[in-house]
Amino acid sequence: MSVPPRNVSRRAVLAGLAALGSASLLPATAHATPVLRQAPDTVAGLIRNPEFGNGVMAGVPRTDGATLWTRVGGASGTGSVGSSSGSLGSSSGSLGSSSGSLGSSSGSLGSLGSSTGSLGSAGSSAAGGELALIVSTREDLSSPVLAERVQVREDADGTVHFDANGLTPGETYYYQFRGDGNESPVGRFRTLRPADSNEPVRIGWFTCQGYETGYYSAHRHLAAEDLDFVVCLGDYVYEFTGAGVRGLDTNPFPQNLEGMREKYRMYRTDSDLQLMHSQHAFIPIWDDHEFRNNYSQDGWTFPVIAPIDTALGFQQKKQWAWQSWFEHMPVPRFSDDPLRTYRSLRVGKTVELFAPDSRQYRDVQPDGDVDHTVSPHADAPGRTMLGATQKSWLINGLAQSDAQWKVIANASMMMGMVTQDDGARGYYDTWDGYGAERTEILSAAAQSVENLVLVTGDDHDGWAGELWDTGFAPGTLSGDQGNPPGTQRAGVEFVVPSVTSPNTGDGGATGSSSGGNIPGARAEEISRRAKNPHVKHVDMVSHGYGVLSCDQNEARMQFRSVDKSDPNAGVTTSKTVRTPTGQSVIEDV
Repeated sequence: MSVPPRNVSRRAVLAGLAALGSASLLPATAHATPVLRQAPDTVAGLIRNPEFGNGVMAGVPRTDGATLWTRVGGASGTGSVGSSSGSLGSSSGSLGSSSGSLGSSSGSLGSLGSSTGSLGSAGSSAAGGELALIVSTREDLSSPVLAERVQVREDADGTVHFDANGLTPGETYYYQFRGDGNESPVGRFRTLRPADSNEPVRIGWFTCQGYETGYYSAHRHLAAEDLDFVVCLGDYVYEFTGAGVRGLDTNPFPQNLEGMREKYRMYRTDSDLQLMHSQHAFIPIWDDHEFRNNYSQDGWTFPVIAPIDTALGFQQKKQWAWQSWFEHMPVPRFSDDPLRTYRSLRVGKTVELFAPDSRQYRDVQPDGDVDHTVSPHADAPGRTMLGATQKSWLINGLAQSDAQWKVIANASMMMGMVTQDDGARGYYDTWDGYGAERTEILSAAAQSVENLVLVTGDDHDGWAGELWDTGFAPGTLSGDQGNPPGTQRAGVEFVVPSVTSPNTGDGGATGSSSGGNIPGARAEEISRRAKNPHVKHVDMVSHGYGVLSCDQNEARMQFRSVDKSDPNAGVTTSKTVRTPTGQSVIEDV
């Protein structure tokens, strides 16, 4: 579908807004088209001439709404917001309840903003004040179903998080933020399907989008897909940089809150990324590169840029990284646990989506986190990736769900991956480094969960595999590592390729931005399938994204391939696989 027009005829807000010298508001469910048409073009008290350099987003959709997001400020720390034409202090009421305060109950986050000085110190131009927000079922924003004043938080980098409520399940909505003299692009999102819906569900997936290592043509094509929503499987931004088609990031390994915020501002200057966000509701999970590669609860294993990266403590910088993520993602906060990110969403009777956090609670990787080696402690009992509370939430939630498909948005590969003749596994930052907990989860799924699908990021290559209760199919090479063969099927896993970050065909994590080792990658594909009989598809060359379609009969994954080196690249479907209901097997289509 084409993008809605960027500038809709400005009719500020309902009569209640026009008359506002105070903070009074019309209810969010007000339907008052005639009053809207009579409202003056300029409403007193709104930010004057705001810039919306990072676009708009609708996040974590529900049957009755979503969290609507924007940022007032220039793209990537440039431009000027302008002054507010009225009071900066009045509040929209329901805004605070959805986004919460970063410091309200988490303690350590509350004072972080003051430690970095003025928000304008890096040219961010973030400002506080108020905007008008219009939500309508019509693309031209006429006959609005919601008109509100919303608060721009200067202490949160000029962002807005507004919890839109009272909407209709399964409906497409359009929205726009407006100031005095300028408005945001128009966004679009779909509320979740009603609880009794048996309709098919389509979900878009992407991961690992290093900015400088490629163009975001994949997002332009993802924007055009017919989807219920899009999920980011982590590594939305990268802390480090490498030479690529867009040069070098001049902000590697940021050391303070302002530098971490600038990562998101820079990535969101991309017009294709903005386009995707404007067209679909969005559910993000984080992985490691939003802060530091392979970090765990108490540190990271590599790389440590001494003495620069040890100038401030790990925990302090981790809190800044999390704060910048919450500021720049359209996610509601849990009032009783503001740092919690794991959640589930029910999409009719067809899908229940579980989105765990595999980074915040994890133990350090075993035996020094050395790739492609035998790790004596990889399967040691008691080691955790999820933490006890979240693990119980996931196991119980899967067992209790009566949705046709239980889908997990999974940051790191769950299936085992033997890479060496001695049975060594590839990467111990994945579930291969947390074998006992993996077996506990997959064994529970094998016993009591039907139709389990994991969709995974992180690896940069594309995969499809069958999940067994230990992570390894019968016949997997055991070797010195002692990889335990499974006895029961538990589900299937689809791993989507990176948008841009280097894959095996590019030469790996330190490879070039395009090409370089394709013959070697194809040979490695053959080797991996021989050592891992649960692997049914692998593509170590393509970049792109995935589309998962679920109905009452099957879950089907389409791997979309997009050339990251071409800003005008087209899209092809490089592979389609399916799993029939009740079987936990993968079939080619």
